[in-house]
Amino acid sequence: MELIKKPVRSYRTIETRETEELFENSIIVPDSKPDVKNLLLVNAECFVTKAEKSGRLLEVGGEIKYRILYVADTPDNRLESITTRFPWSVTCQKPKTEAEVGVVAGCRCQHTEANAVNGRKIVARSVASVVCRFFEIASSDLSQQIEGENIYVKSMPINVVSLRDNLDTVARVGQNLALPHGSPAIGEILYAKVNLGNPEVKYEEDGACLECKGMLNMLYRGDMSDDSVESVVLEFPVKISTGIDPGGENIVLATASLRNWEVEPREDSDGIYTQVSVSMDVEVNAQAVRHEEQQVVEDAYCIDSVINLNRVPLEIVTDERELLENHEANTHVRLDSATGSLDEIYMVVVDKKSMLANISDNMINVQGNIGVDVVYLADRKTKDVRSQAVEVPFNKSLPLPDGDNWQIIDSDCFVEDSGYEIISSDSLDINVKISIRLRLCKCSKYECIESVEEVRRESPSRKAPIMLYFVQPGDTLWSIAKHYRIPPENLARDNNLDPKDIPEVGRKLFIMA
Repeated sequence: MELIKKPVRSYRTIETRETEELFENSIIVPDSKPDVKNLLLVNAECFVTKAEKSGRLLEVGGEIKYRILYVADTPDNRLESITTRFPWSVTCQKPKTEAEVGVVAGCRCQHTEANAVNGRKIVARSVASVVCRFFEIASSDLSQQIEGENIYVKSMPINVVSLRDNLDTVARVGQNLALPHGSPAIGEILYAKVNLGNPEVKYEEDGACLECKGMLNMLYRGDMSDDSVESVVLEFPVKISTGIDPGGENIVLATASLRNWEVEPREDSDGIYTQVSVSMDVEVNAQAVRHEEQQVVEDAYCIDSVINLNRVPLEIVTDERELLENHEANTHVRLDSATGSLDEIYMVVVDKKSMLANISDNMINVQGNIGVDVVYLADRKTKDVRSQAVEVPFNKSLPLPDGDNWQIIDSDCFVEDSGYEIISSDSLDINVKISIRLRLCKCSKYECIESVEEVRRESPSRKAPIMLYFVQPGDTLWSIAKHYRIPPENLARDNNLDPKDIPEVGRKLFIMA
């Protein structure tokens, strides 16, 4: 007799670890810049550039990039900016498993405090969340059939999510954007912030790609002699190849995260700086998977011999999917001003800060915070420029898909759009549209047949050509046929039953020799 197996390759998240790290850095104002009078914005972004395994340890490292907007200590309270970066590195332990483990690492700044120690030095402290998602790619053998003479097999269907391809790449994406018609040309970019919306998988002839909306929020000094300050919000499409050709009935599950970005002014055809160049390094992590039903051996017996089915526990990914939910967060901001009113809103910058998702009582509970920074001109006569930072909390509850054993293996939120409305002389309402994306996985454990061995040759013994059997609680046609080692279809036929029928307790059955 021969056990026929089918190998199935699977991608399974085995653990997600999130730690908080404190990064403290001293920033020296370049000699070309004037002294700092007041800090307006200190934005910190953490990018992961490496995740290296060494024995039982994992070293995750990258850069923390600071973009600082400040009021200079000059007679005209001139706006100035600084961009600088520092390396960082943390170490954590890998999960205790003998399998080969891969990792997807990310880092997000949750909170940053900065103080100007003096006019030439700024001390910034950032609390960052480092998330490491460990996964394994394993090959499991599913027992599909037992071939041999006078062997009867009972099969059962199971759902399997099989891995067809896995790729982790970094793509360079660039865009040239034109300023809105009528906007002054760029003299100097003072502050910029790039956000990516939720990346959606699109299927094309040459493979799967990710498409999302990019948004640039920029404050710049015009090239005119009056030292005017302008702000623009530019939206642009982003398209990134996953490098995977799914083919057939496969689906692609993918994430995209910024590893770095830069914004620079560009000349138009007339030699005037009315364009900006946005360049981004985007890390794409993608898997092509297929949801399929497999028939596996649940039980078996032989009429002519006693056989032993050796079973081993096997954990299989039986379902995996993404959930996407749109949400709106709103807040009311009252701005401080010496005169009790404000003259102009320079810019409103929105960024995601934190998000946590967990499962409780068949519901997915999501909560997080969106950071909002407002830069405004409080008094035009004195050139009093100020800023105010607020955090907008959001909460959302989503129903779990049908069934149990779901786990959240990845969660993220994306700023899709934002806007504000001035409702009084010193306050405004802010609206932020976000999308919440969750990746869910369901694993089930089975007793899989690893091997079959013949214990001894033995024909079934019967004392009479016909026996009577009364159905007991828990009996099935299969269990009765296996006990007496007769073909199950014969037992059903001799008693005018369908092989799928469940006999009633106490029913009389004929067991034919």
